[in-house]
Amino acid sequence: MIKPNILFLLFDSFRADKVYGPEKNSLTPNFDYIKKNGVFFDHVISSSDGSLLSYAGLFSGKHPFKTGMRSSKLTKLIDTTSYLEFLKNQGYKLYGCMPKSNAFLDIIPDFENNEETFCTSGISTEESRITLDRLNSKMKEPWLFLMHAGDLHFPITNPKVFQDEKFGSNNYEKQVSAIDHWLGKVLEKIDLKKTLVVVTGDHGSYIQSLKKESLNIDFQDKARLQMKILKVSTKFPKFLEPLKLNLFLARENMSRKRKERKIKDLNLKPHEIRGLLSQRSDLKRFLFDEKTRVPLFMIGPNVDQGIIISQQVRLLDVFPTICEIVGISDKDEEIDGVSLYPLLENRKIDDLVAYMESSPAILIQPTIVIGIRTDEYKYFRNRYDSSKNVHLYDLKNDPYEDDNIADRNKKIVEEMEDILKITISGFSLEKGCRLESTDDDLGTKETNMVEKQLKKMGYI
Repeated sequence: MIKPNILFLLFDSFRADKVYGPEKNSLTPNFDYIKKNGVFFDHVISSSDGSLLSYAGLFSGKHPFKTGMRSSKLTKLIDTTSYLEFLKNQGYKLYGCMPKSNAFLDIIPDFENNEETFCTSGISTEESRITLDRLNSKMKEPWLFLMHAGDLHFPITNPKVFQDEKFGSNNYEKQVSAIDHWLGKVLEKIDLKKTLVVVTGDHGSYIQSLKKESLNIDFQDKARLQMKILKVSTKFPKFLEPLKLNLFLARENMSRKRKERKIKDLNLKPHEIRGLLSQRSDLKRFLFDEKTRVPLFMIGPNVDQGIIISQQVRLLDVFPTICEIVGISDKDEEIDGVSLYPLLENRKIDDLVAYMESSPAILIQPTIVIGIRTDEYKYFRNRYDSSKNVHLYDLKNDPYEDDNIADRNKKIVEEMEDILKITISGFSLEKGCRLESTDDDLGTKETNMVEKQLKKMGYI
């Protein structure tokens, strides 16, 4: 019997609260269709606020620090088999289009279609047509088609037909509406009786706009201008990199001061302020839900209809779940993820603690933090010093994480720190591997190529 095909759509910077709940302002008939006919997880926590470490957790089923990839330096996977490689070994033919940077990180195996497509805007450019044509072609079954699209990643360019206010109050929300429309075209081409469709994000994003009551603030950068700046910046010769960095930081500093002046007399909440003032040059890379909570949609064979699951799960649980849905025993390797299939059958599973770590930057040196999230509390602190940057939030009473209660709840901080230490026990956060293991860094040439691709995506 042929196993179900798998269509895996991964949207960069995809926030869960923008497709479900009181913060949803987009038009999403196709996402709503999946909610009514498949399963939707609204509390999925990524391993990181950045793509590469998120990839490490998603495609390995392990915490990123167990894979060799880490915040301080780009590395290849260590003692880890990617789930994509595992499914390939189980007979799946791999197709798709992904950012070129993955070719150097051992995360994504070669595709059958032998195409390296840099998906900066998967639904509104040529990549959209390529993807739809590929889905309409004769792919050998069982197949797994994987697409990473950057439509929601800075800078956002809305298709002209989705610029009306009815599609959302800001560029991000309008783009979610555009993605939903494109998803409808995809679902038309897919036989859901023999294809499992999975849609999720690698991490979330801050949104630099706010609209409530009579207040309407929009600090979103002009996308086309930013695209031109990024294009020019990639052509800077190596010896001018310090000048480029200084110019970038100066421009970011002036921009932030201008924004601060505009909102200083407004009665805004902490989460509203951090969204409006967020910038690529931010030195505080903290793990708030805006950056780490993503949606997860599934529809197709062996997926019960009309289930919305609000229990906290992790992005690293996704592929163990896929394996059980398509009838494959999980890979023979110690992983941290678990199958969520029992939840699809209305059975209980243990509460899952999510480990997280903030992503690195290439040219600046931000504060790196690590932490954990339970159903009740969010805790994170400095990666190397447990006494610095300590944050604790009561998620039940403070879902927007406005009130840091760490100083008033030392006992809970100690309990969360104990859980965190147990999670990272036996591994080197600096080397990204077991304490007794050796390092396996990328070569200098490969590292430079990866960094070049990341700069094209707007990471600094």
